[in-house]
Amino acid sequence: MSALGAAVALLLWGQLFAVGTGNNNTDNADDSCPKPPEIANGYVEHSVRYQCKTYYRLRTDGDGVYTLNSEKQWKNQAIGEKLPECEAVCGKPKNPVNQVQRILGGSLDAKGSFPWQAKMVSHHNLTSGATLISEQWLLTTAKNLFLGHEDGAKAKDIAPTLRLYVGKNQQVEIEKVVLHPDYSKIDIGLIKLKQKVPVGETVMPICLPSKDYAEVGRVGYVSGWGRNTNFNFTEFLKYVMLAVADQDKCVQHYEKSTVPEKKEPKSPVGVQPILNEHTFCVGLSKYEEDTCYGDAGSAFAVHDLNDDTWYAAGILSFDKSCSVAEYGVYVKVPSILDWVQKTIANN
Repeated sequence: MSALGAAVALLLWGQLFAVGTGNNNTDNADDSCPKPPEIANGYVEHSVRYQCKTYYRLRTDGDGVYTLNSEKQWKNQAIGEKLPECEAVCGKPKNPVNQVQRILGGSLDAKGSFPWQAKMVSHHNLTSGATLISEQWLLTTAKNLFLGHEDGAKAKDIAPTLRLYVGKNQQVEIEKVVLHPDYSKIDIGLIKLKQKVPVGETVMPICLPSKDYAEVGRVGYVSGWGRNTNFNFTEFLKYVMLAVADQDKCVQHYEKSTVPEKKEPKSPVGVQPILNEHTFCVGLSKYEEDTCYGDAGSAFAVHDLNDDTWYAAGILSFDKSCSVAEYGVYVKVPSILDWVQKTIANN
């Protein structure tokens, strides 16, 4: 394999396109590629440009253009001989949800507007959600990971019992699960896949936000495979449009008071959510649609019009409201962002 061929092979998911050929630095030009005409008092440089496939983008510095020097080395002005890398695009669905459309009785996702949505099935065949945040990692709740397991179960024992599906029911293999070190307070876990998933129209990560989108009145979309109005698990991915609610009203709804010494359990559904500085609440839709059992682990997806990108503002933790209680509860993604990034970097 030629040096150039090896370079092409090393660029995962990338493509290489020649943008110029023929110069004084090489004497082994391919006869099938005609030499460009010479010019007076000048010369032609050999250059190639790395470009990424659709749904991928260059991650490294530089413009992807490499020039062959007199030592017959391909170099980029910014990063030298180091090859560029292609990373998956996030938060750019080909068919985004219509902002005026309206999971308990929600709408069917017929267009594939939520390519980051994954379905997880426990060894007792209980369905829950997970959210793709990169080619190889997903976020879900710690409670989802513990479904059908005792509280003291180890992460290494949980991973082999789970089945995970992305895109159009494509099963993917799980390498490991990582629980948040304070998961009793921050209901979050990470799932690492054995292999990176090819990103495309039906499978794409959602972006992680650098700012907090959980402001009162902010509208977002939640998709999921949870129970419907008949309390059966849906066969089709559904979604609902909801708005961030006032946190104090949510706390009063579930705990009677915002004053610590006056709090007492009063959940209308008999199960208490985890409510603290790491969570935010979302109310029912104007049609009284809601999330329900099995939707936990799904993202509260918000569309930032400034960069036309979808972000995971939160991960649904409390999915027991089912239009009986007034609020769903989500873990704030900015609260766990440092832990997520460090965990991925170290694993």
